[in-house]
Amino acid sequence: MAFAGALAWRLGVLAGEPRPIFAALVPFVAMSGDPFSAVSVSLGRILGVFAGVGIGVALLHTGLGLYAQVGLGLLAGAVAGIPLRVGGRPNVQVAVSALFLIGLGRMDVAHVGVTRIWETAIGAGVAIVVAALLWPPDPARELRLRLSRLRQALATDLTAVADDLATGSGAAATALADMRANSLDAVRMTFDLENAARALRLNPLRRRDAPAVASLDRRVRIAARLYRHARSVARDVADADRALHGTAAGLELAAATRDIAEATDLAVRGSDERPVADRARERLDRLDLPPGDGFVIAAQLRQMLADLSDRARSG
Repeated sequence: MAFAGALAWRLGVLAGEPRPIFAALVPFVAMSGDPFSAVSVSLGRILGVFAGVGIGVALLHTGLGLYAQVGLGLLAGAVAGIPLRVGGRPNVQVAVSALFLIGLGRMDVAHVGVTRIWETAIGAGVAIVVAALLWPPDPARELRLRLSRLRQALATDLTAVADDLATGSGAAATALADMRANSLDAVRMTFDLENAARALRLNPLRRRDAPAVASLDRRVRIAARLYRHARSVARDVADADRALHGTAAGLELAAATRDIAEATDLAVRGSDERPVADRARERLDRLDLPPGDGFVIAAQLRQMLADLSDRARSG
């Protein structure tokens, strides 16, 4: 960001503007560390700067007083920021840029106009080029890191549920809050998959990672589905009659849950989980549970195994 800002300033000076503040400002506004943004640049933020500069230029040439210009600039910026959303939220950069330009431009109204527009364009161009070549985003690496943390959390949470079934430790109830947060993180990761694919398409230095991201896409989605069912299992175990825990049925459900935890870990890694999943399925098939808490828990575990089977069939 510092390099891009300094380079944009230098190019603005060479273009004839002695103080190209907006040329240097745009890289700091636009560049980010988001590994899922195309070439680490939010085009929405760049457009927000352009829109804000345009609003500020127009207001400075109206002859209105300072308070009127500031108020109208913030109002127009807020309204214009709605269609220029960034990350699903109104783009506040429009109002910020309008306010910035009004504050600077009142010192030299005659100089404010087309100059600020092309100097902003220089900053935008430098930001895009520098972000693409100097520090391109790495969606595959970010997905791997987040998926690894999610996989470990899922295995840990399922193991806690199994321990509760076997010993009545109450670990399932304790883990519910963390499982809910982890499950929501898994869902958010599925939303990031499209952004990751877009970042690859628009980044010439990362397009070779497309097959890796496609593979990670399948693993992220199976992790999100399994975590949703794992939450349901934990809730059912926490609410179950304590008489189930530690019984022969409870111990067998615990063993099946541990097998599913291992199979889940293998599936999210991208390894073959079928032998372990088959072992868990055989344990559940041997159980003859009457309607009740144990029957409901076994049904949830079978649903997790069905998800794993769908994953295996889809490759």
